[in-house]
Amino acid sequence: MLFRSGKRWAKAELLKQDNQLDLALLKANISATPLSFTPWAEVPTGLEVILIGFPQPRLQGLSKKITQGLINGNRSDRNESFDLGFFQFSAETQVGNSGGPVLAPDGLVVGMVQKKLNALDVAERTKDLPVNVSYGLKSSEILNFLKDTPVTPSIKSLSLNTYLRPYQIFNLKQASIFGVAGRKSASPPDSPADK
Repeated sequence: MLFRSGKRWAKAELLKQDNQLDLALLKANISATPLSFTPWAEVPTGLEVILIGFPQPRLQGLSKKITQGLINGNRSDRNESFDLGFFQFSAETQVGNSGGPVLAPDGLVVGMVQKKLNALDVAERTKDLPVNVSYGLKSSEILNFLKDTPVTPSIKSLSLNTYLRPYQIFNLKQASIFGVAGRKSASPPDSPADK
């Protein structure tokens, strides 16, 4: 695995993974301020959220992009059942956003982008095109994953009275968000994998 820091790539070591959650803990020699988490129990439905990530890097380049939306609820996309570990949000996502943080208006991490609904597949079956239906992994699942690892995450209470504007969150947090690419060869890729 490789981390992209500025215009340079750094090699990363896999410390832990969970295939069911599509989650991995990587270690790289990069200096950055860690993002802080908030407990999921404090996150209300309807909370505004910000995503910072690398959507469609092969088409849109490797600069970070920002988008915003709302936490829609806990319903999953699997047979309309409830999945307590995931939440639905309305911020626009594309291939390449997965693995990026979902941030509250105070800048704390409430979750991680996992996937989006396949709108074309749904439209084919229902004759209705869903827009901006995406799913994230709750902060509680990420914090549970980090137990018994060398990482001590920073956990803070969500402040519903602190409302940073999207550009402020981007300016404060973007230096702590990195692109990650898998590789098969010994040399860095010309362009990273889309995910």
